[in-house]
Amino acid sequence: MGRMVKCPYCEEKVDKDESHEYKKRYYHPGCFRTWQRDGEDYKTLMAYISSLYRVDYPSMIIKKQIKDYKDEGYKYKGMELALRYFYETLDNRVQENTGVGIIPYVYEDAKKHYMKIKRINESYKNYSDEEITVYIKSDKQRRKPKQIDISNI
Repeated sequence: MGRMVKCPYCEEKVDKDESHEYKKRYYHPGCFRTWQRDGEDYKTLMAYISSLYRVDYPSMIIKKQIKDYKDEGYKYKGMELALRYFYETLDNRVQENTGVGIIPYVYEDAKKHYMKIKRINESYKNYSDEEITVYIKSDKQRRKPKQIDISNI
């Protein structure tokens, strides 16, 4: 067992020999992948907001809102999907000089929407496009209905 160091992502101790080194910092392998994915998700969120509001880079107000939402437990990818759901799926107009304050109100609805789409896509993967021919044998021994003599009635 080697020297114990502190993972900067989860702030728990990790063995230096079993850790992932990046810029003289030591991460758990899982924490490093999560940290990298968070960075990529943040970049895509900023790029989407920039294209949405037609600016080079989001304003400080928007950055502050995103930071606050992240501290509240929202994820960057979830915030991006919430905005996509609100503006693209629900077809709402983008208003100039506004922030991203709609995120907490549509986050859960967007989450349900995208989970539903994911379930549909997964269920579709189980089916094949192969044609199946089914043959049905006709039942030749059908019962004959009783014949009623109308003259006796």
